[in-house]
Amino acid sequence: MSNRPNQLQAKREDGEPIDIWIIGGGAASLAAAVFLIKDANVLPTHIHMFDIHSALGGGLTGYGNPEKGYVLHPGQTISYHDSCIEKLLLQVPSTHPGAIPWEKQIVQKAEERRHVRRLTRAIVVGQSGPERLDSQRLGLNLQDRLSLIRVMLENENALGRKRICDVFDGDFFNTKFWMIWSTTFAFTPHHSAVELRRYLRKYLHDIGNGGKLSGPDEIRNSQHESIIQPVSKYLQEEGVDFRLNEQVVDVLTYPDSDPTTVSEIKFLGADGSEKMVTLDPSDLVFVTLGSVGSGTTVGDNTAAPGQPSVKASANEWSLWDKLAGRSIKFGNPSNFCNTPANSTLGTFTVTLYDSEFFDRIQEITGLAPGSQPVLSLPGSNWDISLNIPLQPVFRSQPDTVKVFAGWALHPEKNGNYVKKPMMECSGAEVLQEILRQLNFPETILSQAVTIPCISPLATSALLPRSHNERPEVIPHDTTNLALLGQFVEIPDEPSLTMEYSVQSAQLAVDYFMGVKKESRRSWRNHFVEMLDLLT
Repeated sequence: MSNRPNQLQAKREDGEPIDIWIIGGGAASLAAAVFLIKDANVLPTHIHMFDIHSALGGGLTGYGNPEKGYVLHPGQTISYHDSCIEKLLLQVPSTHPGAIPWEKQIVQKAEERRHVRRLTRAIVVGQSGPERLDSQRLGLNLQDRLSLIRVMLENENALGRKRICDVFDGDFFNTKFWMIWSTTFAFTPHHSAVELRRYLRKYLHDIGNGGKLSGPDEIRNSQHESIIQPVSKYLQEEGVDFRLNEQVVDVLTYPDSDPTTVSEIKFLGADGSEKMVTLDPSDLVFVTLGSVGSGTTVGDNTAAPGQPSVKASANEWSLWDKLAGRSIKFGNPSNFCNTPANSTLGTFTVTLYDSEFFDRIQEITGLAPGSQPVLSLPGSNWDISLNIPLQPVFRSQPDTVKVFAGWALHPEKNGNYVKKPMMECSGAEVLQEILRQLNFPETILSQAVTIPCISPLATSALLPRSHNERPEVIPHDTTNLALLGQFVEIPDEPSLTMEYSVQSAQLAVDYFMGVKKESRRSWRNHFVEMLDLLT
């Protein structure tokens, strides 16, 4: 990040407060607004947020009802090492009456985790039915362990655009370690070796806990209800100017040469008419780049979501395209949105009207809902993983209704039992495949509604890239522009996490508002523990 010679004050030259224009309504943008208010004392009425959608939250959506079924996108990784999310949630009132502060939850959860033994991480069908797969022995040989250590210690420039399959041999991808790792973080062999390096350095020590990376008890419902809703409610009550259903089509800069300053924002109003906002040179513009949820198609219990179209997501990427067309310092969006075959993820949400499925899972694993880490079905052609959360997931959910979600790394392949790709399957067919994988009775189908989704860019942030294809949070030689989200460059941080988005907002606010930087937790604190695991 470039050094700013003069700290920007929160007032214009005429003494009036500056305006901050935030483009995008996802987690990064919402966090930026909170940090501007809490850390920099910016007047909420001078914060303006555009979003093309009718509701805030970006890709973190959660909705539905018990009759037609719920939709719960699996969300982004949240762990106890996420200091920016911790700070965000401590600054925003919880929507849960009497919620315990984050710090106390961490202590309580740490005490609980000391007693966890041999968590079930996968289920395979044996001769006598479904069986737990022992995940304590990771199946790594000496060469695999050395390769993992080498990747963690390697310079990112040396790894460059290498894929994971370029730095490990074929046997590595048959190990239990890879099964746990890939299904927890949605990695495939053609994803970035640099991104794998970052995840290893942050999360490898959690493998000893069976890959369980759950967040605090505060995240008791969906991430949308537990994070997006309380943050949005707080900002609305403070008086932030939300401009929903309005699409920013361009940000104009002057002069044409560096250094550049954003001078105008061009957008389409809710009625489709073109409008313009003229900025003072001291005003700030924060832009969230791209969207991993773009182009998502949704089916229902009787209809398949169908083949997604990347063209359908063009609106959410067009602004980045225009910026990148002006200068290489704004990155290269085409690297992330033009190869959906390498970034597509299938997801599904199952609404159950009796407890049989949950009872059977608990009988196999010995763990109650919410205590179970990601549960993988390694025999599945689709590479299915299940998330069995604490109930209720939605506040509107009756006590008699259960909800769980999951994802498939290879929805383009034919199922083992339902002989067609997941993206061509109705929700009932997706659940039928899962039941057959578990050897559970198909009578459960009559007591369930399953909503399948296909997201063509869900793992696009994990794709191989060169260093300059992701722009810096503060692009070089720009005076009032910050870039946010999962497609900016934050050194050493794993990108497909909520912490990454929130941290980009924190960095932008700290830089422009002169906020004293807080120390970051380092992966080196866990290095000895990681080496012990691998040696």
